[in-house]
Amino acid sequence: GAGQGDILFVTQKRKTYYGLLACLLVLVVMAIAICLATQTRSTTLKTAVIPMTTTVRVQPIGIPPPQTTPVPTTTPAPTTTTVALPKTCLFWGDPHLVTFDGARPSFYGDGEYWIVKNPRVSIQGRFRGTKYTYGLAATQGIAIGGAFIEGHLIEVQPMEDGGKILVDGVEVCSNLGSSKKIPTKNGQGFVASITHDDIGELVDQAASQFARHMVHIYLPEGIHMTIFRWTNYLDLKITMAPLPEGQDGSCGNFNGQASDDTTQAIFERIGARIGEKEMLFSNRIPVKFTYEEKQMLKTCPKATLEEAERHCVRELSGAPTEQLMESCKFDVCFGMNEH
Repeated sequence: GAGQGDILFVTQKRKTYYGLLACLLVLVVMAIAICLATQTRSTTLKTAVIPMTTTVRVQPIGIPPPQTTPVPTTTPAPTTTTVALPKTCLFWGDPHLVTFDGARPSFYGDGEYWIVKNPRVSIQGRFRGTKYTYGLAATQGIAIGGAFIEGHLIEVQPMEDGGKILVDGVEVCSNLGSSKKIPTKNGQGFVASITHDDIGELVDQAASQFARHMVHIYLPEGIHMTIFRWTNYLDLKITMAPLPEGQDGSCGNFNGQASDDTTQAIFERIGARIGEKEMLFSNRIPVKFTYEEKQMLKTCPKATLEEAERHCVRELSGAPTEQLMESCKFDVCFGMNEH
């Protein structure tokens, strides 16, 4: 059995056990406290530090970075418009002639000729010999018509034999210093103006000794004509730009090339004389072929004369008289002679 000593030993042993257990609990509590303290400090540090972040774009290997293509700005090329400059065609004497392109064809025979032929613009000349030119033709009349002046007709004649300035058959501007405006059909303006005076530069200075009668005619399409009225013939100056639809006549085709403004080339293009249906003049003059012209025609080389006859048969409309045929052959034989 147990005695008192045994009880004391057991009691002391239990005290020791409880002491150890208490120490162990203290250690556990301290360990937990240390862990909590460490965790709290770590959390505090993490929340106190502001993270620095950098975004890096990673381009896949082998794929080039996208290229930004600049949008081209197109500057329109400046447009250039070629403006044809006006030039002048001159007639003087029997008749001396300079085309718009600077050629010097001659038209010696009698008859009605185109000066400017265009779908809208018609300017015609009447050429006829005088006693002073031994039959070589001088300009005896000018007629202007066509759609560009709404079908009106302007005629200018030399001074002798009661020559006149006419608009639609009615005399106008009979005195120096007078003028006339031709109204449009709707009455809202004017298609042409005419002035008769003694002011202007002469085409032929040899005529400076005579009294001056100059007719200035301002027309649509920028056409300006000055007609010099002498006793039995006319001198003429036409200033204009090339017409858009083209043109031809004694003043040439105005294409910048003088070489194709020969008398024969002009006849081939538009005929040797004006056709019946195209005449602005009310009648044709009788064609005369003088003795002097006949003698000169005999000097035309045979081959040229035969060629001239073929041309005239082809280029004269209707049934030409013998006189007109001879006159045409004279032009073809000698039209290239500048005089």
